[in-house]
Amino acid sequence: MDGFVKNKELGLPWHAFLLGGVFLLYSLAAGFDYIMSVSQGETYYKASGMTESQINYFLTVPIWAVIGWSLSVWGGLLGSVGLLLRYGLAANLFLVSLVGTLIYILYVLVLSEGREAMGQLWFMPIVMALFTAVMFFYCLRFKQLGVLG
Repeated sequence: MDGFVKNKELGLPWHAFLLGGVFLLYSLAAGFDYIMSVSQGETYYKASGMTESQINYFLTVPIWAVIGWSLSVWGGLLGSVGLLLRYGLAANLFLVSLVGTLIYILYVLVLSEGREAMGQLWFMPIVMALFTAVMFFYCLRFKQLGVLG
């Protein structure tokens, strides 16, 4: 028996609930931000305290980067729910989220002036990509052990 999970029949270990719960809370906040950004745009950005240059930057993000952002947000949310419900699809959903995050990073941090627009939080997409990658491999291991259906 693998030391990663002491007893498959007991369900998920405490650390799975901790990691899945933390990612779920982050994903709920990201989902709220996504919905508000898409539905209210400039009004939401102003209410969030963004400068005019930040607002202009985020209003002109190309559709392919928005698709990456969408995959990142919703893949992460569904992946964390999948982990908590022990669905084998959780690993795939985290992979979708990781790919979306990398697409978004490509635009924001490599192909545009996103680092300046994001200010002090420019590194957060990288942190989330790393955390999402950890969650992907974590769920993949659980799937291999038969803990996730």
